[in-house]
Amino acid sequence: MSNSSSPRARISGTRFIETNAPTGGRVSMSASFRSGTRAITGRAGREPFPIDTPANESCPVCAPATRQLAEELFERWNQALKTGNAAQVAALYAEDAVLLPTVSNVARTSRNEIRDYFEHFLEKKPNGFINQRNVKFGCNKITDAGIYTFTLNDGGKISEVPARYTFVYEQRDGDWKIIHHHSSVMPA
Repeated sequence: MSNSSSPRARISGTRFIETNAPTGGRVSMSASFRSGTRAITGRAGREPFPIDTPANESCPVCAPATRQLAEELFERWNQALKTGNAAQVAALYAEDAVLLPTVSNVARTSRNEIRDYFEHFLEKKPNGFINQRNVKFGCNKITDAGIYTFTLNDGGKISEVPARYTFVYEQRDGDWKIIHHHSSVMPA
């Protein structure tokens, strides 16, 4: 609460925080009210200037993320599988991505290792579809987790393999990259 006849101001809801406010008792706790008002952050106003995070290029800008985008990113990955080109699939992963694959006990932690995995997996002509998904969003991040099924053609023998999956996509340099992908066969 502010008392305009007093040079001291009390901020509503913040017991014991007081300052000598130069603007008639008005105190701002927000970076958005800096014109003529002293920001109170960090050291409770002892600095002659605001000391909180600057509202400039160092603040993140979050790319729009939707469930439809998660669906499109999976479909982009699935279409890359259908090309049979392991390099094209691996290009969808970030350089520092982690792949915990369905049919290998080796964690893949580089794009070269990821490409190596897909060179063998693509021989089975995989085609995936989502049975169930749960999508969560963060700043420049999408997590898509659920159950998918792959149709595989292994030497003329067609099989369906249901598996649990998690894709974590991150917006990097204007493109959505897979930074984490886990896939494991459903328990019997």
